[in-house]
Amino acid sequence: MDMVLIVLGILGLGAIIISAYVFTVAARNYVSAEDLKHRNNRINSSGKPWVERKSRDRRSGKPVQFPLTVNGIIIPEDRRQMPDRRRAA
Repeated sequence: MDMVLIVLGILGLGAIIISAYVFTVAARNYVSAEDLKHRNNRINSSGKPWVERKSRDRRSGKPVQFPLTVNGIIIPEDRRQMPDRRRAA
């Protein structure tokens, strides 16, 4: 019985050491300032790098009139049916 408890204690101590190592490696990889430069140069799904938005790029809250032209593309009508998009269908 004592042998079983000793083996379980050693395995438990080993598990704690391994989990501490995994945590420190993950923290170093995902939180460090070294990785920040790599995160800032990421590329999105379209193959273009991420561009930080400016305050003028945000929605102004003013209603728009259709047809609307965005980046040379004509949008004939609003595809949303409900007046408040956040409400559940």
